[in-house]
Amino acid sequence: MKNNKVASLSFKSGMAAKANFLGAGSFNIFDGLIDGICIINERGYIEYFNDAYERILRISSRIEPGQNIFMIKNDDVLLTAFRERRCICGRLALSKSDVQVSASASPIFSDGEFKGVIAIYREEAVQDKCRRKDTVIEFNSATVNYMNNIRDMFKDIIGKSSSLMEALKIAYKAAQTSSNVMISGESGTGKGLIARAIHNNSRRAKGPYLIVNCGAIPSTLLESELFGYEQGAFTGAVRRKIGKFERADGGTLFLDEIGDMPRDMQVKILRVIQDKEFERIGSNDTIKCDVRIIAATHCNLETLIEKGTFREDLYYRLNVLPIYVPSLKERREDIPMLLEHFINRISIDMNREITGVSPEAENCLLNYDWPGNIRELENLVERVIALTDGNEIDINSLPSKISSLYRVNQNTYSTPALINMNNSGNIATLEEYEKEIIKEALARFGSYNAAGKALGITHRTVALKARRYNIVI
Repeated sequence: MKNNKVASLSFKSGMAAKANFLGAGSFNIFDGLIDGICIINERGYIEYFNDAYERILRISSRIEPGQNIFMIKNDDVLLTAFRERRCICGRLALSKSDVQVSASASPIFSDGEFKGVIAIYREEAVQDKCRRKDTVIEFNSATVNYMNNIRDMFKDIIGKSSSLMEALKIAYKAAQTSSNVMISGESGTGKGLIARAIHNNSRRAKGPYLIVNCGAIPSTLLESELFGYEQGAFTGAVRRKIGKFERADGGTLFLDEIGDMPRDMQVKILRVIQDKEFERIGSNDTIKCDVRIIAATHCNLETLIEKGTFREDLYYRLNVLPIYVPSLKERREDIPMLLEHFINRISIDMNREITGVSPEAENCLLNYDWPGNIRELENLVERVIALTDGNEIDINSLPSKISSLYRVNQNTYSTPALINMNNSGNIATLEEYEKEIIKEALARFGSYNAAGKALGITHRTVALKARRYNIVI
C-alpha cells in the first residue's frame, strides 16, 4: 500500500454502522487511503466508499451508501466478483486519461455465507505499465455515450419520458450482469420486450431464450413444463420430455406472471436458483443447469408475501435487480411517439395511407387513462385504421367509450357545477340530481350500457332509474 493516512473516527455515512455489516465500525480506517475503496453487501447495495474511490473513478454524480451499485457508474471488476463470487484483478481504461487504474475485488464470506465484495482501486501511469489487451477492462464512458447505448439497446421500446428512461437505465445495467431480474408493472406495459432486450445484449445472447407464462399453465402441468419428465413417469408420459430449465442451459428463462406460480412450485424454483440443479419428474438423476432468470409480474409481490401466497426467500432471490415499468398513463408524453410508430407500421401492413391524428383526437387520447396500456393503444390504432374512411384519424373515428368520456369531461370543465337545479333556486334534492344525471348520461351516450359505464353503475340500474323518472331514449 501507499502511505496511507489514518482517518478520524467519523464515517462518510452513518449507514454503514447502522447496517452492522462485517464489523462496520472498522470502516473508518479506509477514509484516508490514497487507494479507492468500495464495499458492497450481498445484494449489491453500497455499504461504504471513500473519497479516493470517487476521485480515481471520476464519479461526478452524487452517490451515497445504501444505493445499489447497478444504479451508479461501475466497472466489470467489481461486478464480476459480485456475480461469480471470486477474486478478480484487472486494469480499467478510463476514457481521455493518461492514467490507468489497477483494480482488484474480493468476495467476503462469513461462516461460509457470501456477505459482499470489497474492491480496491489504484492509479498507475500508463507508461509504467505494459499494455496487455486481455487485462484491460473498459470503464463506463461519458453520459452522452451512456444514453446512446441505452437507446441502441432498447430501440424497439418507443418513448423518451423520464419514468421510462429510469427503467431502461436499470435494464441497461442488468444486461451487463448475469444476476436475476424482477420486472414489475401493469399488463401491457412492455415487460416482455425489456426482458428480451436484456438477454439479447447480455453475455448469454448466443444462448437460448425461453418464455414460460406461469399464469397460463395449469399448476398440475407447470412442473413438467419447467423440469421435464422421464418416460413412464406418469400415465401419458410415453416418452421423455426435456423441460424449460434444461433447454435454457447457458441462456435465459423468462418467467412471466411469476406472482401466479403455485407456492409448492416456488420451493422447487428456489432450489434451482440456489443449487443450480434439479431432477426430471420420475428420475433420481440430478441435472446441473446454468440459467439466468428474468421474472415479471403485474402483482404487488410484497402484498402476496404478507398474504402468504408468495415466498419471501424466493422474492429476494429474484429481486436482485428490480425494474419497474411505468404504465402508459404515467408517461403520457410518450403517446404521440407511440401513435406515430403504430400508425406507420399498421398502415403499411393494411396498405392504407393514414397521414396522422387530428389535434382533437390526439388530445382525447392523451386524456384517456389506458387501463390496457400500450397493448390497448396498439389494438385501438389497428381498429381505427381498419374502420376509418379518411386519411386522418379524427375524434369521430375513436371508440365512443373514449370520445364520449372526453366530451363529457370537456363539457364539465367548461361549464359551472350544477348546484341549484329546481325552479325556486334552492339546492336540489338527491332525487332531482339523480334524475338529471341519468337523463344527461342517456342523452349523451344513447344506451343504458354506455351510460352505466360512464356513471359507474350497471345498465340494469340505469334502466330502472329511467323508468322511475319516465326518461325516454
